[in-house]
Amino acid sequence: MGRDINALATPKSLTELAQWLRSLRQRSGLSYRQMERLSRLRTNREVPYLRFYRADRGNRLPAWQAVQDYVRICGGDIRRAERLWKNAEAATASADGRSRRHRPALPPQFISEPLELLDAMRALRFDHGNKTLRELELAASDDGVSHLPRSSLSAVLGGKRMPSKPLLLTYIRVCGGVQPDTRAAEMWERAWERADAYRRGHPTPVVQPDTAGQDSTMSGAKPDATGLRSRASAVRRTRAARRSGWRRLAVRFLLPLPPTPLHAGAPPGP
Repeated sequence: MGRDINALATPKSLTELAQWLRSLRQRSGLSYRQMERLSRLRTNREVPYLRFYRADRGNRLPAWQAVQDYVRICGGDIRRAERLWKNAEAATASADGRSRRHRPALPPQFISEPLELLDAMRALRFDHGNKTLRELELAASDDGVSHLPRSSLSAVLGGKRMPSKPLLLTYIRVCGGVQPDTRAAEMWERAWERADAYRRGHPTPVVQPDTAGQDSTMSGAKPDATGLRSRASAVRRTRAARRSGWRRLAVRFLLPLPPTPLHAGAPPGP
């Protein structure tokens, strides 16, 4: 029997989680379709059977909500499920000894570019259970209308477009538990405003948190904390490194050229 080459790169803890879930279903004697019918009774909402099928495949980390539903319907131990899922999450994040994120996500108070905002949104989703787009859409529904449509959210998280401010504030509330009218929500809102100004080509201030934890424009004042100073310096270096060649070339063409004399070789007049 041939061996699946994808299994060679699958973390052991992810395989253990999938095998444990399959054993729960086998002991319960339920099919995936039967689990779907029982989902409304045991989870107060209808869960598609394909979500259960994908949860125990072992080829990717399932969302924590999907694992919870799976275990509750099959009568398993939620605490053990949480332990196995967290182990799989940690192994999935660094299966080859390196972080799978190509760029470290910055805190909202350091964000000033759309790409940095996108990284932070993806990291927020990953750090809070890696919910599916469908789960986020349902969690943001009000009277049958969702404020996080899957199509819009897919385009935003895929880097195809920048989120609107209302979508971002809804996203951080549903995905990360950031409540409106709080200091954390205000920092995300300011991050969006700086990223939007950057996208439009408007000047954006370089900001850093002061000792009170608030954003302040850098106008010569130095931070009191050494860690904040080094962090801000690292952020500036990262941004400088991202300047691509075409941007530098565009600046060269936009700079005013010195006036050319009408008679380049003629001596100056009296």
